[in-house]
Parts: sequence; C-alpha cells; structure tokens
Amino acid sequence: MTDFIASVEAADERRDIDADFAHLREIMESRSFRTNSGLAGEQPYYIYDYPPRQELEVAEHIKQLVGQLQTMTPKYDGDYAPQVLTLDLYDVVLEILSKRGILNRVLNREEKRHRKVSSDAHTDKFLGLLDNVLGADTAQLPDTIRDHYEQAKSEGGADIVFITGIGKVYPYIRAHTLLNALQGRIDDRPLVLFYRARLREALLRGRSCRYSAVCLETIIIVLKPA
Repeated sequence: MTDFIASVEAADERRDIDADFAHLREIMESRSFRTNSGLAGEQPYYIYDYPPRQELEVAEHIKQLVGQLQTMTPKYDGDYAPQVLTLDLYDVVLEILSKRGILNRVLNREEKRHRKVSSDAHTDKFLGLLDNVLGADTAQLPDTIRDHYEQAKSEGGADIVFITGIGKVYPYIRAHTLLNALQGRIDDRPLVLFYRARLREALLRGRSCRYSAVCLETIIIVLKPA
C-alpha cells in the first residue's frame, strides 16, 4: 500500500506551514483517518517532513493543531474530538537517563568525551555512550514510548499519537530505526512523526527500506496538496 498525499518540495525551500497544517487538520479531523478505514486493517505510520530552518514555526503549529483537534466539533453522529498524545523524543530520552540514575553522569562526561564531533558512534565517544544506552540494539526508547501510549490510552488520551523532536536526538536515534522498533508496540492508533528532513528521498533511495517494517508499503507521507 503506497499512498503519498501530495507533493514534496525542495529541502532548502521555505514551506507554507500555515497551508500544510490546514491540510493536516483536514486529514486528521476525518474519522476514517482515526479509525484506519480503507487500509486493509494495517496501521501505517504517517510522516510530516519539513525544512529544518522552520523548526520553531512547525513546533508552534503542532501545539495549535493539537488544540484544534481536541476541541473540534464532530461533523457526524457518533464522531468525537480526538485526544492527542504528544511525545517529544528529547524529553523521553532525559526521562530514560534519569530513571536509570545516569543523567548527571552522562552530562558530566559530555565535555570530556565529545571532543571529536561525528555522526559515527565509533569516532564520537560521547555519541557512542548514548548509542549504547539508547541505540538500535536496546528496547528502552520504544518501550518507554509504548508505556506512555498505554497509560494515555487507558485514560482516553491517545486517539492519535504525535512524535516530535527527532532532530534533537539525531544521530544516536534515527527515524527509520525508531519506526521499525515501534512496530508491534503502537499498532491500533494513527502515529504521526514530525520529521525535519526529506524522509521520502531516503526511502526512495532504499536506505530505510532495508528495515522490513519501514518502507513505502507501511508509511504514508502527509504533505500539502500539489
């Protein structure tokens, strides 16, 4: 199942964020989006990607979108205003490190171990430290996200899940690895990742499709109409 909603613009161009989020609101207010109708029972992941330099603008629009969805007036009998669970990955990472009792130790080691900055965990010793705790070989991050989701769902507060902050935790957490790990943990509600890059290009190059659960068949990229 491949369903790209609209076109993708150049990464270095500014986007009309107002128009994008008006479109996102229209999509997410639809009950079919929230009930997953028409997708053969499969729960895809939805991704909204945007230029990094518009990060702050997008962050404000996410807050507005959550408020609009949670106070919307249902258009049809039996419909309802969805409750949105928003998880910032940076906050989740701090929570994990704090619960393990190593947050201060990690922060104290940053200056000493972060002398050579690199996206390679073997080169950047501080990145290697974070990768050991939070990387693809550990289940702590997806398990913590699942726990937040299950708690919110039990309280009626997770009709839609927004995941933000991927840019704050890159490169020790990568979008395609995270989405792969969340398979089987959040499968019954729409999950929307807000991603400050051009994920579609990476997917079309096949890089992320090496991960069985994260490829064009299971991801819908939500963008404004052409």
